[in-house]
Amino acid sequence: MVRILIADDSRVIRTRVASWIAAEDDLELVGQAEDGLQALELFGRLHPDVVVLDIEMPRLDGVATLGQIRATDPHVPIIMFSALTDSGSRMTVASMLAGASDYVPKPLSFQFEDEVRQTLLARIRALARPSLAGAERAPRVTVTPSPQRPGSPSPELIVVAASTGGPAALGTFLAALGRVDLPIVVVQHIAPHFLRLLVDQLGELLGTDVAIANDGEILRAGTIRFAPSRVHLELQQWDGRLVLTYSDAAPVNSCKPSADVLFGSAAVLGHRTVGVVLSGMGTDGATGASVIVAHGGLVFAQDQASSAVWGMPGAVVSQGLVRAVGSPSDIGARVRSLVTTGRPTRVEVT
Repeated sequence: MVRILIADDSRVIRTRVASWIAAEDDLELVGQAEDGLQALELFGRLHPDVVVLDIEMPRLDGVATLGQIRATDPHVPIIMFSALTDSGSRMTVASMLAGASDYVPKPLSFQFEDEVRQTLLARIRALARPSLAGAERAPRVTVTPSPQRPGSPSPELIVVAASTGGPAALGTFLAALGRVDLPIVVVQHIAPHFLRLLVDQLGELLGTDVAIANDGEILRAGTIRFAPSRVHLELQQWDGRLVLTYSDAAPVNSCKPSADVLFGSAAVLGHRTVGVVLSGMGTDGATGASVIVAHGGLVFAQDQASSAVWGMPGAVVSQGLVRAVGSPSDIGARVRSLVTTGRPTRVEVT
C-alpha cells in the first residue's frame, strides 16, 4: 500500500484527489494539509511514501516546503501538483531544480480531470516503487573501470540524457562539472512549456551560456545546448566544425527528442565523446551509450541511491557500458578531472 500526503490550499482539489485515491486498492491517503507548515507537521508524524505538493500556498509555499522536506529526507518522492500559470510554471521548474521528483499540471477544467487523474496516479505508483523497495538503502553498483588507453585523446564533447528527476540531477552535475572548455549537449525529457524556463533558470544558476539549440548552430566550447521539444537533435560535422541539426524522424523509445539519436550521432563523428545518463524512466540513451563506447568514448551513469527513477541509468549499467556510477556531483567531479587531466578522479562509488 502506497501511503500519500497531499498539501493544497484548495479544499476542492484536496477532495478531488482524495476521491481518486480512495478508488484505488493499492493507494491510501494518510494526510491532507492546507499549507506548507501543516504539511511539514504531518510529514514528520506520518512518514508518507509519496508527497503531492501544491506550489502556491499560504504561510509556506510548495518550493519552501520541498526544501525543508529534502533537508530531512532526500529520497521520499515529491510530486509538484500545480496550475500552469506563469508564476506557477516558474515555481514548478524551481522546485524541480531543488529536488522535486516530478510534476503533474492541475486540470484546467473538469473536461480534463480524468486525464490528470490517470497521470497523477501513474506517477505516484512509478515513483513509489523504488522507495518502497528501499532504494534509499540500495547499495551502489560497483563498476570496474575500463583501462585508460595510453595516448587516448582528451574528450571533445559531453552529451547528457535525463528525464524524471533529471532537472535536479542536471543542476548538480553541471555545477560540480563547472565551466569546461568543450561543448555540452543535453536531452531532457520535459513538457515543452517548462523547457524554456528550465534552460533560463539553469543559465542563471550556472552563470554560463545555456540555451535551446538552433537548427544549423555551430557548437562552441563552453556552451550548454538543450534539444528542443518535439524534434530530434543530431550532431554533424561541416568543414571541421560540429553543427547541431534538427531531425523530424519518428520517435525513438517513444521519445522525441531522443538521447539515443543524439548520442549515436555524436559518437560516430570520430571525436572522443563522454556520455552521461541521469535519472529517468525508460531506457532512452542505452543504445546510444553503446555506440559511444564502441567508438572509444566513455559513459557515466547516476547511481540508484540518488536517482528519482533508475530506469535510464540502470539500463546503461545493466549492459556493462559505464566507466563509473555515482551521484550527480560525483560524476561531475569525475568528468571535470577527465576533461582537465585526461583521467577521472578516484571518487568512491561503491
